[in-house]
Amino acid sequence: MQYLVEPIGKEFSNRALDALASRLSAKHSQGYRFHSTIEVTQTGCMGFGASGTTILAVFEKI
Repeated sequence: MQYLVEPIGKEFSNRALDALASRLSAKHSQGYRFHSTIEVTQTGCMGFGASGTTILAVFEKI
């Protein structure tokens, strides 16, 4: 099984939801289907700077 993981952020405005729907559709047209999400903590560059959380989308190759 082949997977693709990419950050999708944590923004939930109407505009961001439309962009997410477009992104999911684009991945499907590339032969991937949405599998799951994972919430992770991102640190700053080389461990310095502000850290925050983001959501990763996991896609699987079909």
